Amino acid sequence: IVTISKTAAFQNNVPIHGNLREGEHLTIKQLLDLMLIYSSNDSAFALSEVIGEEMFVKKMNSKAKSLGLENTRFINATGLDSENQGQVPNYSTAEELVKLSEYILKKHPLIFEISTKKGPYPITNGISDLYLTDDEKLIGGKTGYTKKAGGCMLVVLENERGNFFINIILGTDSSQDRVLEMQKIINWIAL
Repeated sequence: IVTISKTAAFQNNVPIHGNLREGEHLTIKQLLDLMLIYSSNDSAFALSEVIGEEMFVKKMNSKAKSLGLENTRFINATGLDSENQGQVPNYSTAEELVKLSEYILKKHPLIFEISTKKGPYPITNGISDLYLTDDEKLIGGKTGYTKKAGGCMLVVLENERGNFFINIILGTDSSQDRVLEMQKIINWIAL
Protein backbone atom coordinates (compact mmCIF):
# COMPACT_ATOMS: atom_id res chain seq x y z
CA ILE A 1 0.00 0.00 0.00
CA VAL A 2 1.36 3.44 -0.97
CA THR A 3 0.23 6.63 0.74
CA ILE A 4 0.13 9.44 -1.81
CA SER A 5 2.34 12.36 -0.83
CA LYS A 6 1.59 16.01 -1.51
CA THR A 7 4.40 16.08 -4.11
CA ALA A 8 3.01 13.04 -5.93
CA ALA A 9 -0.51 14.46 -5.88
CA PHE A 10 0.62 17.69 -7.52
CA GLN A 11 2.60 16.47 -10.52
CA ASN A 12 2.14 18.34 -13.82
CA ASN A 13 0.11 17.22 -16.84
CA VAL A 14 -2.03 14.67 -15.05
CA PRO A 15 -5.15 13.32 -16.75
CA ILE A 16 -8.42 13.57 -14.85
CA HIS A 17 -8.34 9.80 -14.38
CA GLY A 18 -5.19 9.37 -12.35
CA ASN A 19 -5.13 12.73 -10.62
CA LEU A 20 -4.38 11.48 -7.14
CA ARG A 21 -5.19 13.09 -3.79
CA GLU A 22 -2.73 13.60 -0.96
CA GLY A 23 -3.19 10.98 1.77
CA GLU A 24 -5.00 8.56 -0.56
CA HIS A 25 -3.93 4.89 -0.22
CA LEU A 26 -3.39 2.77 -3.33
CA THR A 27 -1.70 -0.52 -4.09
CA ILE A 28 1.31 -0.79 -6.39
CA LYS A 29 -0.99 -2.57 -8.89
CA GLN A 30 -3.49 0.31 -8.82
CA LEU A 31 -0.68 2.81 -9.41
CA LEU A 32 0.68 0.72 -12.30
CA ASP A 33 -2.80 0.57 -13.85
CA LEU A 34 -3.26 4.34 -13.60
CA MET A 35 0.22 4.98 -14.97
CA LEU A 36 0.05 2.54 -17.88
CA ILE A 37 -3.60 2.97 -18.87
CA TYR A 38 -4.10 6.69 -18.22
CA SER A 39 -0.52 8.05 -18.23
CA SER A 40 -0.92 9.31 -14.68
CA ASN A 41 2.22 11.25 -13.77
CA ASP A 42 0.97 11.34 -10.17
CA SER A 43 1.08 7.53 -10.16
CA ALA A 44 4.54 7.36 -11.76
CA PHE A 45 5.91 9.75 -9.16
CA ALA A 46 4.18 7.92 -6.29
CA LEU A 47 5.76 4.65 -7.47
CA SER A 48 9.19 6.29 -7.49
CA GLU A 49 8.71 7.53 -3.93
CA VAL A 50 8.52 3.93 -2.66
CA ILE A 51 12.34 3.85 -2.82
CA GLY A 52 12.92 7.59 -3.33
CA GLU A 53 12.74 9.38 -6.66
CA GLU A 54 16.49 9.89 -6.93
CA MET A 55 17.19 6.18 -6.33
CA PHE A 56 14.35 5.22 -8.68
CA VAL A 57 15.79 7.33 -11.53
CA LYS A 58 19.26 5.98 -10.77
CA LYS A 59 17.91 2.43 -11.09
CA MET A 60 16.13 3.33 -14.35
CA ASN A 61 19.40 4.61 -15.82
CA SER A 62 21.31 1.60 -14.48
CA LYS A 63 18.81 -0.78 -16.11
CA ALA A 64 19.05 1.14 -19.39
CA LYS A 65 22.83 0.82 -19.31
CA SER A 66 22.66 -2.92 -18.51
CA LEU A 67 20.39 -3.36 -21.55
CA GLY A 68 22.93 -1.58 -23.76
CA LEU A 69 20.80 1.52 -24.18
CA GLU A 70 23.64 4.02 -24.61
CA ASN A 71 21.40 6.77 -26.04
CA THR A 72 18.72 6.64 -23.35
CA ARG A 73 18.71 8.79 -20.23
CA PHE A 74 16.12 9.44 -17.55
CA ILE A 75 16.03 12.54 -15.35
CA ASN A 76 12.75 11.80 -13.57
CA ALA A 77 10.17 9.08 -13.05
CA THR A 78 7.40 10.74 -15.07
CA GLY A 79 9.11 11.29 -18.40
CA LEU A 80 8.08 14.94 -18.35
CA ASP A 81 10.37 17.75 -19.46
CA SER A 82 12.31 19.38 -16.65
CA GLU A 83 11.26 22.84 -15.58
CA ASN A 84 15.00 23.66 -15.42
CA GLN A 85 15.60 25.00 -18.94
CA GLY A 86 19.31 24.13 -18.86
CA GLN A 87 18.82 20.49 -17.88
CA VAL A 88 19.14 17.79 -20.52
CA PRO A 89 15.68 16.17 -20.89
CA ASN A 90 14.69 12.52 -20.73
CA TYR A 91 15.67 11.02 -24.08
CA SER A 92 15.95 7.83 -26.11
CA THR A 93 15.97 6.66 -29.71
CA ALA A 94 13.51 4.57 -31.69
CA GLU A 95 16.12 1.81 -31.97
CA GLU A 96 16.65 1.70 -28.22
CA LEU A 97 12.91 1.80 -27.51
CA VAL A 98 12.68 -1.35 -29.67
CA LYS A 99 15.37 -3.01 -27.49
CA LEU A 100 13.52 -1.96 -24.34
CA SER A 101 10.24 -3.31 -25.76
CA GLU A 102 11.87 -6.65 -26.58
CA TYR A 103 13.15 -6.85 -23.00
CA ILE A 104 9.68 -6.06 -21.61
CA LEU A 105 8.08 -8.68 -23.89
CA LYS A 106 10.48 -11.35 -22.61
CA LYS A 107 10.87 -10.43 -18.95
CA HIS A 108 7.89 -8.29 -17.90
CA PRO A 109 4.94 -8.92 -20.26
CA LEU A 110 2.52 -7.76 -17.55
CA ILE A 111 3.54 -4.18 -18.38
CA PHE A 112 2.19 -4.49 -21.91
CA GLU A 113 -0.81 -6.51 -20.71
CA ILE A 114 -1.83 -3.71 -18.34
CA SER A 115 -1.44 -1.12 -21.09
CA THR A 116 -4.14 -2.80 -23.20
CA LYS A 117 -6.77 -2.82 -20.47
CA LYS A 118 -9.86 -0.72 -20.85
CA GLY A 119 -10.37 1.37 -17.78
CA PRO A 120 -13.74 2.72 -16.72
CA TYR A 121 -13.01 6.10 -18.33
CA PRO A 122 -12.54 6.87 -22.03
CA ILE A 123 -9.09 7.62 -23.40
CA THR A 124 -8.55 9.79 -26.46
CA ASN A 125 -5.60 9.70 -28.84
CA GLY A 126 -4.30 6.47 -27.34
CA ILE A 127 -3.61 2.94 -28.50
CA SER A 128 -7.30 2.06 -28.24
CA ASP A 129 -7.99 4.51 -31.11
CA LEU A 130 -6.07 2.33 -33.57
CA TYR A 131 -7.88 0.11 -36.05
CA LEU A 132 -6.49 -3.41 -36.34
CA THR A 133 -7.40 -6.12 -38.81
CA ASP A 134 -8.71 -9.48 -37.64
CA ASP A 135 -5.24 -11.05 -38.00
CA GLU A 136 -3.55 -8.42 -35.80
CA LYS A 137 -3.48 -8.59 -32.01
CA LEU A 138 -2.54 -5.67 -29.79
CA ILE A 139 0.08 -6.83 -27.27
CA GLY A 140 0.63 -3.45 -25.65
CA GLY A 141 1.89 0.06 -26.02
CA LYS A 142 2.40 3.47 -24.52
CA THR A 143 1.79 7.05 -25.53
CA GLY A 144 3.45 10.24 -24.45
CA TYR A 145 3.53 13.93 -25.18
CA THR A 146 5.76 16.79 -24.09
CA LYS A 147 6.57 20.07 -25.80
CA LYS A 148 10.14 18.96 -26.48
CA ALA A 149 9.37 15.40 -27.59
CA GLY A 150 6.05 16.02 -29.32
CA GLY A 151 3.50 13.24 -29.67
CA CYS A 152 4.98 9.76 -29.26
CA MET A 153 3.51 6.29 -29.45
CA LEU A 154 4.90 2.78 -29.14
CA VAL A 155 2.70 -0.15 -30.15
CA VAL A 156 3.50 -3.87 -30.12
CA LEU A 157 1.39 -6.07 -32.40
CA GLU A 158 1.36 -9.79 -33.08
CA ASN A 159 0.15 -11.26 -36.35
CA GLU A 160 -1.60 -14.57 -36.90
CA ARG A 161 1.75 -16.30 -37.56
CA GLY A 162 3.08 -15.26 -34.11
CA ASN A 163 5.40 -12.54 -35.43
CA PHE A 164 5.79 -9.43 -33.29
CA PHE A 165 5.93 -5.92 -34.72
CA ILE A 166 7.21 -3.06 -32.58
CA ASN A 167 6.08 0.22 -34.07
CA ILE A 168 7.31 3.59 -32.87
CA ILE A 169 6.30 7.15 -33.73
CA LEU A 170 8.30 10.02 -32.23
CA GLY A 171 7.95 13.78 -32.48
CA THR A 172 4.55 14.39 -34.03
CA ASP A 173 2.98 17.84 -33.75
CA SER A 174 0.13 16.66 -31.54
CA SER A 175 -1.40 13.75 -29.68
CA GLN A 176 -3.87 13.33 -32.55
CA ASP A 177 -1.07 13.13 -35.11
CA ARG A 178 0.67 10.30 -33.26
CA VAL A 179 -2.45 8.16 -33.75
CA LEU A 180 -2.79 9.11 -37.43
CA GLU A 181 0.87 8.35 -38.15
CA MET A 182 0.79 5.05 -36.23
CA GLN A 183 -2.32 4.01 -38.14
CA LYS A 184 -0.41 4.55 -41.41
CA ILE A 185 2.30 2.14 -40.22
CA ILE A 186 -0.25 -0.45 -39.10
CA ASN A 187 -2.09 -0.20 -42.43
CA TRP A 188 1.21 -0.68 -44.30
CA ILE A 189 2.09 -3.76 -42.22
CA ALA A 190 -1.34 -5.26 -42.97
CA LEU A 191 -0.77 -5.04 -46.76
